[in-house]
This record gives sequence, structure tokens and C-alpha cells, in this order.
Amino acid sequence: MSYKRVTAIGDSFTRGDELADCPDYPSDGKGSHMTWPALIAKSINAEYKCMAVGGKGNQWTSWVVAKKICDAHEYGNTPSLFIINWSWFERFDYVNIDDDLWVTTHPRHDNKLDHYFYRNLDSDLWNLFRNLQQIHSTISLLKQHNIDFIMTCLDPTYNTNVKDFCSDSFVQDIRGQAWTKVIAQLQEQVLPYIIAFNEMSFLDWANHHNYQLGPNGHPLEEAHAAAAEYVRRTVPLLH
Repeated sequence: MSYKRVTAIGDSFTRGDELADCPDYPSDGKGSHMTWPALIAKSINAEYKCMAVGGKGNQWTSWVVAKKICDAHEYGNTPSLFIINWSWFERFDYVNIDDDLWVTTHPRHDNKLDHYFYRNLDSDLWNLFRNLQQIHSTISLLKQHNIDFIMTCLDPTYNTNVKDFCSDSFVQDIRGQAWTKVIAQLQEQVLPYIIAFNEMSFLDWANHHNYQLGPNGHPLEEAHAAAAEYVRRTVPLLH
């Protein structure tokens, strides 16, 4: 298909933080034109729109996808490709109702609420389940509206087993068996749609190939150019 627009959604790795042309303000709705999604758009002569914001999690990302789908006047008759790059599962987004603003918890945030969340509520099992659910519902929504998409994931745990991070006693009892079946069922539906870079995330792949990273750990121009070439070569939608 000949796409007229490519819309990229994700966090700072999608926005292109630390690339030479990335805007200074992380919430201005614009991003670098040197990221691999931007280079994909350029290679197919499509308009590029970046909806990525640094530090956001996957609840926010799925909401942006749903919102863009609802913008029928924008996408109704325009052949569009979505590039969705899921972030780390430990992040948790919620809405501050009073201000109608999305807020993201993060382990490195220095505030009492985040400290309480990660000390008392957070767990690897819950993170895996809720993020797989979020990804699954987003895939279903995109397919329902016949929108083509490319998905990647920075968090390598999306394809791990419950036994990899839960105790043997938990995995073997009836609770653990139920969790194992539910997680496996979601992974069966989700994994075929997530593109890996030689079975790695974009960041791990960039590190593996010794591409230069910025001071804050973001892959720089050479890594993005190589990633764009990898995606063009391996994703059937682009052929």
C-alpha cells in the first residue's frame, strides 16, 4: 500500500531525544526527523507526524492511538501507517481529573506518591499482565479500523514466562497456574505483532552493535539510520 502519512507514538526513544534536530521541549508534540520512524516515512514519501512524549508509559500511548483513530476527519480517507513503540512496563500512567492531565509514575521520580506506588503496589507480574492487555486492546482497535501498523517494544519482558520472575511455589499452586495460562494466552495474541531487532529491543540492539548513545542513554543518528534500514528490509508492509 502507498501510505500518505506515518504517525509515530511512543516515548523519548520515538521522539528522538538527544538527536541533533530534536526540539528542546519534550511535550510540544514534535520530534526529530532523524529517528528510524521518521526515516521510514521519508523513504516512502509520506508525511511524518510524531506524537511521542519523553517519559510516558503504555497507558498514555494506547490512549493517543485511540484518540488519533477517533479523529475521523484526519484519518478517514488517508492511507496511514502507525508506528507504535511501547515503553517499559514499570511505568504507570494515570489521569489527574482536576487538570485533565496525564501523569506518569517512574522509579526514578523523587516524590512520595511514586515511592509509595513502587513500594506497595508495583509488581513484575501485574506489569506484565496490564501491559499485555493494553497492547492487545490497541492491536484489536487498529485492526477493527483497518489501520496498518508497526509495533516495537523497549521492555524485553513482554515475552517472558511467569516462572521467570515468580517463585516456584507460586507457579506450581493453583494461583500461579491460572496466571501462567492467562499471560501465555495474551502473549500468543500479542507477540506476532511486535517487531524485534534480531530478537532484541531497539536499545538493546543498538548497544549490541556498539552504536553511539547520548549522555542520557538514547541511541543517536547512526543507530536510527541502521534501524530504519533493518525495518525496511524485514517488514512486509513496506515492500
